[in-house]
Amino acid sequence: MKLGGSLLTDKNKPFSIRKNVVKSAVQQIIDANEKLILIHGGGSFGHPLAKKYSLSNGINASIPNQILGLTETHQSMNKFNSYLINQFLEKKYPALSIQASSIFIKDSQNISTQSINVIETALDLDILPILYGDIILDSKGSFSIISGDQIIVELCKKIKNYNISKVIFAIEKDGLFIKERENDKLNIKLATELKFEDLDKIEIADLESKIDVTGGIKGKINKIKQICQQNIPVQIINGLKDEFILKALKNQNIISTKIK
Repeated sequence: MKLGGSLLTDKNKPFSIRKNVVKSAVQQIIDANEKLILIHGGGSFGHPLAKKYSLSNGINASIPNQILGLTETHQSMNKFNSYLINQFLEKKYPALSIQASSIFIKDSQNISTQSINVIETALDLDILPILYGDIILDSKGSFSIISGDQIIVELCKKIKNYNISKVIFAIEKDGLFIKERENDKLNIKLATELKFEDLDKIEIADLESKIDVTGGIKGKINKIKQICQQNIPVQIINGLKDEFILKALKNQNIISTKIK
């Protein structure tokens, strides 16, 4: 499950946490008590700093203090992640932070995994592994950002000891909204059921207006395609709605977008 950074924080206010939303999400995950890998986005802790130092584009000597900014961004994400981990531990639920920057490395365009075993072993021990959007170092002497969505893609490709039944994205909307033209009139409606091949045909309505250094809605669609290519279904839900996170984890019927 991916908890979006915009869901958990106010992206327009640096270093802000929507504490009631986090508390509700944590309790629903605990109540569901499913075998789960949790990923969360950067939100107001990651995106503003990553944008300030242009981290997505790699090393650039013309940007003042960029290397320092790289480490500041990582530490900011650690701080946010620690807050989330503590919410679980205060409820006596075992959760373990796993830094993406420690288990993934880039080699130009390719991402390699240094150790997927730590995640699978945590699952074996009934520990909830929590990963998050982070910096990623490049063996060619540079760096970039690995988004929560990209982490999910890599996990879907590389986890072998567990079958991934589905991927859930919890965002602030009911799912994917698409544009449809009818008699010269533009309608925007929720797509409740989609097939993988539909993603290249539909026109997505971008309802976001926040800072995003990881590709926005187009980037998310691209990652969803890669997940579906692994024969893993995707569900996009509204994480603000009452018990929707719990119901999605329990495969109960809710308003959402399902992609097969």
